[in-house]
Amino acid sequence: MTVMKNKWLIIAVLFPSLCFSQGKISKGKITAITSTGFAAGEGTAKPLFQVSTGFTFDKWFTGVGVGLDQYKFNTIPLFADLRMSFGKAKLAFFYANGGYNFPGKYSGDEDYMGFKSSDKLFGGFYMDAGIGYRVRLSPLHRILFSAGYSQKNTKSKVGYGTNCLVAPCPEQIYHYEYQLGRIVSKISWEFGK
Repeated sequence: MTVMKNKWLIIAVLFPSLCFSQGKISKGKITAITSTGFAAGEGTAKPLFQVSTGFTFDKWFTGVGVGLDQYKFNTIPLFADLRMSFGKAKLAFFYANGGYNFPGKYSGDEDYMGFKSSDKLFGGFYMDAGIGYRVRLSPLHRILFSAGYSQKNTKSKVGYGTNCLVAPCPEQIYHYEYQLGRIVSKISWEFGK
């Protein structure tokens, strides 16, 4: 048992020095992107917020992000973020985000008749892809403007009480699926070399 603990201790001590001794093999630079914008589709345009962080390798950025999307339903997308810069100065870029949409705070749709007994929202697939352009403010700071298409899928389960002579009365359950395609526009702040 102590031999195994000693091996893990040696690995834990040597691992950082091995990682930092690699020199020019690892060229990734840490980058953080904070975005705000609007999503508009068949319904009223609603705000969205996103934060992603990851590594930049030459013209590629790869990272993970989380956001708050208020279009139709409040949801929290968790996604992988991939970007590719192009052009001589690498100022233009393509981006693609893909992940899962978690339900946020949800009070349910209005019930005008007063018969609704339950209303629950579930998550689903999330994607966002488009094109953008960055404006350099300094070597560390950039402003990004982007536009694209986003899809946000959710499901809801709504129950309605029924009248009966003997309790407990059965509940009628209805399942709804939403595939919300939207046009998105964002302004972002990018921090990192």
